[in-house]
Amino acid sequence: MWRLSSVVKRERNTVTATAKKLVNHQFRLNKHVSLHQRSLSSAATGSSSPDVAVQLDYYMSLQFAGVACALVNDTYQSKGINSLHFLPTCPVGEEAARVRSFQNANPSTLATLGSVEQNIFTPTLYNDPSLNVTAVASMFRRSPLCVASLGPLKDGDVIGAHEDTVELLQRIFPKQKVVASPRGTKNTDLLDGTYQGIQAYTTTEIPALHHLMESRGMDPNAVTFQVLEDVVSGSSAPQLGYSQMLFAANEALESTDRREAANAFLAATFDGWQHAIRNPDEAIEAVVEAQKMLKLDDESNDHWYDSLSFKREMLALTTNHVKETFVGDRLGVLSPNRWSKATEWLLQDKKDVDPLFGLDQTSLWAPPANLLNGNELAREALEDAKFSAMKFETTYGRKPSLAVITVGELARYEHSQRRVQLYSNPSNSWFTKTDVGKSNGFDVTEINLDETTTTTDSLLSEIYKIRDNVDGIQVMWPLPESIDSAKVYNAVPLDKDVDGIHYTGWGSKYPPVTPAGAWELMKAHNVDVQGKHVVVVGRSPIVGHPMAHMLREAGAMISVAHTGVDKDTFQGLVGQADVVVTCAGSPGCVQADWLKDGAEVVNIGTTFCEKADALLSDVEGDIESKAVRYSPVPGGVGPLSIPMLFRNVVNAAWEQQSSSTDKWEQSPATLR
Repeated sequence: MWRLSSVVKRERNTVTATAKKLVNHQFRLNKHVSLHQRSLSSAATGSSSPDVAVQLDYYMSLQFAGVACALVNDTYQSKGINSLHFLPTCPVGEEAARVRSFQNANPSTLATLGSVEQNIFTPTLYNDPSLNVTAVASMFRRSPLCVASLGPLKDGDVIGAHEDTVELLQRIFPKQKVVASPRGTKNTDLLDGTYQGIQAYTTTEIPALHHLMESRGMDPNAVTFQVLEDVVSGSSAPQLGYSQMLFAANEALESTDRREAANAFLAATFDGWQHAIRNPDEAIEAVVEAQKMLKLDDESNDHWYDSLSFKREMLALTTNHVKETFVGDRLGVLSPNRWSKATEWLLQDKKDVDPLFGLDQTSLWAPPANLLNGNELAREALEDAKFSAMKFETTYGRKPSLAVITVGELARYEHSQRRVQLYSNPSNSWFTKTDVGKSNGFDVTEINLDETTTTTDSLLSEIYKIRDNVDGIQVMWPLPESIDSAKVYNAVPLDKDVDGIHYTGWGSKYPPVTPAGAWELMKAHNVDVQGKHVVVVGRSPIVGHPMAHMLREAGAMISVAHTGVDKDTFQGLVGQADVVVTCAGSPGCVQADWLKDGAEVVNIGTTFCEKADALLSDVEGDIESKAVRYSPVPGGVGPLSIPMLFRNVVNAAWEQQSSSTDKWEQSPATLR
């Protein structure tokens, strides 16, 4: 253990010129730490800033890029942490014991935290409750653990695994033999035939394995890997829970000053991750600097390449996992539902275990209760669709299929790459449907047609060619004015109308995906519309119009505001509404001060602003001062659209496959 301080950083001989500038910046920050921050630790330690200790479960590397960014950019200090300890790396499985030992030896330390996999943390704590540690946040929502092989694993094949996960992998792969193997040579051992499969991480070893295979003249596509949580056996799959999970000695939860210190560490860490997500090359440099500062360099192994392209790839894979922890207004949130599923699976042979065992229930790191957040709801819905798709493939020997037809460049896709980078990842983004399908057990065909040459007849021809070969069809809205939209949408069979274009006209089985997502959000958060005045802002045929229809069916009194309504009338309607649902996609079309006190607001319409480098809602101003609850942007309705689409696809696949006839009936759609 050693103490990180401005003095230490100034005196280190290994500090580079860049780091020296950062140190000077930190010194300046020392002068501006708020009195509140200074008081965090004064009662417990007598010092001018909180004292926090951290036990990482691996060497400083890109998997801790958020920590590195917070450290190098002085974010910990800006949050009031001027004295920070990083304990030396320890053997896997000893993280909780090291945290407990340090806290016992240093009782004046306000918060001692560590990182570890939930599949290690939960059994360890169960076997030794005297460790007195609690999970408070997580850097990864899902474990990147997988088994890599050069072909399908056969019965009796040998899988090389880390010593601490042999038992876990043997449970998941009962027909293979799992043995402890060296960590540093795992990729080489696989290619040399020492093992037929190896434990690997999708964020590190898999990219490195591809590089190693290329250097040997092998096809990198020859390697296959099974993510452990995707290995379905019977009616269930492994539930490993969170990875890079952050836990704290229980003392950190016991008093205001200690809680504030722990919260400051988490806030700085996830601010660091936001910086890494937005500025990947700066994050790569920060990791190098942090390694020098901490002397926690990477171990020697065969799954690392010192190249910028490799580091960028690894960091992108890592931040994709980190973004999956975003809920409401912050990264790192632990879901009680996901935690419970993992606890029950990891301790399934134990009796009378609380599913929330080991999880913080004091809301140390939780989004505000007034946010109608949709992130975790969306992830669970997509996981359900994925599991159903996997069962469908097992039953029928094929995957559920979707065809997406787009004519021209859609304006709302202009900033799609940046939106994926900041807010989602290719496995669950509206803008990467082929990748979503690949990651979740669906076959997706995307057909992109030239706006200048596509006619109504040629577009109809595309629909006729594919409609008997897929389970679902989505024709992206809007179509060019030169195309007869009603005629085109009429050609989409009702049983394949997974985008719900026939919903309000002819009662499609499948609702439009974005309104369906908004309705799921409202139901999950108990937004009561029965007998309430609800104003829907916007009347497009794919969002506003069907949204109003759904709410009317649920017993709401509906007013629809749109561009044809004068401003005074518009403002008056908003001010009278118990619930406001915005679907316009026009930033600032609703002012927050128009809202009735105590209203609830569901933001559907969003727009990416390049200047702000952020996603904006239709409501502008201090919405929190008026609304009792509201859906945030990002993190509200948006994440739910893609799960609703793929849920419709898999439901359509099951229904069509089980139908006694292959015929379909063409029914007209009504577009307004």
